[in-house]
Amino acid sequence: MALLIVMPHQNSDALKTALKAAAPTLDIRVWPEIGAPEDIEYVVSWKHPAGELLKYPNLKVIASYGAGVDHIFNDPKLPPQATITRLVDNSLAHQMAEYVGGVLLNHKLRLTEYREYQAASSWAPKPPRTTKNVTLLGLGNIGREVARYLNLLGYQVSGWSRSAKTLPDVVSYAGRDALPDAVAAADYIVCLLPLTHDTRDILDRTLFAQAKTGAYLINAGRGGQLNEEDLMDAIYKGHISGACLDVFKTEPLPQDHPFWRHPKISITPHCASLTNIDDAVAQLLQNHRNMVTGVPLINQVDPQKGY
Repeated sequence: MALLIVMPHQNSDALKTALKAAAPTLDIRVWPEIGAPEDIEYVVSWKHPAGELLKYPNLKVIASYGAGVDHIFNDPKLPPQATITRLVDNSLAHQMAEYVGGVLLNHKLRLTEYREYQAASSWAPKPPRTTKNVTLLGLGNIGREVARYLNLLGYQVSGWSRSAKTLPDVVSYAGRDALPDAVAAADYIVCLLPLTHDTRDILDRTLFAQAKTGAYLINAGRGGQLNEEDLMDAIYKGHISGACLDVFKTEPLPQDHPFWRHPKISITPHCASLTNIDDAVAQLLQNHRNMVTGVPLINQVDPQKGY
């Protein structure tokens, strides 16, 4: 019985060390040094190669090393017997809340503008923006924490989700038919959705046309949710005033991508909410113990919903 880490695009040494420190007797392997494939019952995955997981006949659990699972469902050949889990923890949610709050306050106080004025040696004070209405797309664990945090900052928060949610001090909308109403009065549209078939390219010319003229977009969900050409067209036409983007269809963002040089688009390198290794190890090992003892796994993913 072994746990295999499959994270081909990043160094997994720290994760292996932390897992070994917390569970010294556990057989922990790192792809591609897998040993006997039949030993593998538990895989920790982040962007594993397509078809790789079919090699393990006794695989029981595929654990995402993050809150998102779209990187798992990108593989069309997943072993049907394996249960998929994801990480859910307060540190991820709080990091996201601070990121979104920081972007909003930066925009309100015009701090990026002042950096440009500094470069031009220009003394040009302006009043803060008074825009207050924020619509969150996605009201899961992370969205709820972001809503709470923004309420503390004095923003008027609305939220849209696939199914109806009730949150304190949040005007909630549910279902695709309610999406136009959810964004109609928003000064800021913040995408925190998981990437599924239903949310792919949800940030497109249709939504931008339905939004309040001059709305500002923040995408910290997944890059596949944004139609990039539609965003640039909406900014050019004035439907959207600008955007702060943390996630992209292709990561790292190619050096020749027009977003890098767009004056109304700010870029961060998928850093809004980073996995805390101690929290991750605790959840991964709890689910490993649950698997061994037959206890239901925590944070299971519904394959039909994609999250």
